[in-house]
Amino acid sequence: MEVLKDEYMVEILGCVHKTLIPYYQYYAHQKTALLSFEGFSKFCLDFGIFPDILTKAKIKRFFQTLSGFYQ
Repeated sequence: MEVLKDEYMVEILGCVHKTLIPYYQYYAHQKTALLSFEGFSKFCLDFGIFPDILTKAKIKRFFQTLSGFYQ
């Protein structure tokens, strides 16, 4: 991934990561600290992503793609 070779981009991604941690922790399971599709769906609903911007089918594909990185 070419973008990760850019120090400035890595710094920006680090800031974004730190900013998103509290949201992740809120929507993730308390015992496992993992985000299920249900938690992700709730996040999307609470922030107007679903159904205002994306359909449920699209958020499911997005979730599956992202969660595939950790399997």
